[in-house]
Amino acid sequence: MKRRKLFFTLTTVLVLACGAVRNVPETELLNGTEPAISAEGSDMSPQIDSLLASSFTSDAPGGAVMVIQNGKIVHKKGYGLADVENGTPITTDTVFHLGSVGKQFTAMGIMMLVEQGLLNYDDSISSHLPELRWTGDEVTVRRLLHHTSGILGYDDSDEIYDALLASADLPTNDNLLSVLAKVGDFQSDPGEEYSYSNTGYDVLGALIERVSGQTYSAFMNDKIFRPLGMTHTFAMPNSQRLNGKNVASSYYFEDGEPWAYEPDPLDMLSGSGSIYSTVGDMFLFDQALYTDALVSQETLAEAFISGVLNNGEETEYGFALDLGEYAGETYVAHSGAWLGFESYYLRFPERNLSVVILLNLDYLETGAEGLAFEIADLYLK
Repeated sequence: MKRRKLFFTLTTVLVLACGAVRNVPETELLNGTEPAISAEGSDMSPQIDSLLASSFTSDAPGGAVMVIQNGKIVHKKGYGLADVENGTPITTDTVFHLGSVGKQFTAMGIMMLVEQGLLNYDDSISSHLPELRWTGDEVTVRRLLHHTSGILGYDDSDEIYDALLASADLPTNDNLLSVLAKVGDFQSDPGEEYSYSNTGYDVLGALIERVSGQTYSAFMNDKIFRPLGMTHTFAMPNSQRLNGKNVASSYYFEDGEPWAYEPDPLDMLSGSGSIYSTVGDMFLFDQALYTDALVSQETLAEAFISGVLNNGEETEYGFALDLGEYAGETYVAHSGAWLGFESYYLRFPERNLSVVILLNLDYLETGAEGLAFEIADLYLK
């Protein structure tokens, strides 16, 4: 997510070059984690444990892994430590920052407002956020969802990033709108290019706040988390971020040791990825996508339609979801990374199969995405 993405990539390369990731025996894997829950005929837990044995040890940061098949959790387990200093093990109740996987909740919020008749996908963003009148009529809600708005963001512009940090110690969505009103610009004409934009999704977060009359965190809690029973999930700002009982710390690797990340000044921006959750709560969200619990299936279908550029080219990105095919199967997915947290949500809707990976370290060779597809292979075969 945000500007740390490049740093994560460079850190991973350096760690690999130093041989920081080591192969370990499977006996070192677990430290008091919960057993898998298996559905009849689909217990792949031993194979998953064996697959992950080279990535996680009981005395270092790790992650939580969940597999959902035909509406049942067939594997759910924690690996490694949530807090290295205190030796706290990761369990299936450990809370992780979702990074950009949280964009799905922003997209869902927009879909809910559209279904209520408070928004249209082809509304110009300036019609709801007049601070951005310079964007004209072509920057629409749909183009922000598809990353085709062309807006220059703080990921791409030092001027915008510096102005944002100068606007407040912990900038919020209101600060972002004020900065964009003064120094906002285009990197391309709307609809001309696909360009992944955290700024665009934070603008969508501001849009949810403006249209609903609630803060982003309150809207998410009232409209999504609480109705689905996602009791371990919250959106920033929330005091649990620093003192929550089950919230994991996140780590980078330096001098042969894991080091905990400190909070970041952009932690309070909401929309691009400001949500903490557990694998268990992600099960509730995943299953809601097969029902009308949040929005109707007709409304939800829009999320699985690729964005289209002005030249007719499809972007293979829907509403906060990558759209693709793997091993002859259609899938939707999204990755996330922020301050050492890494996540991946992978869903094969026609197979009713989903894999959720939540990590609190950013230096695995395979990474959350690679692990998710390797685990999916066990079930797709």
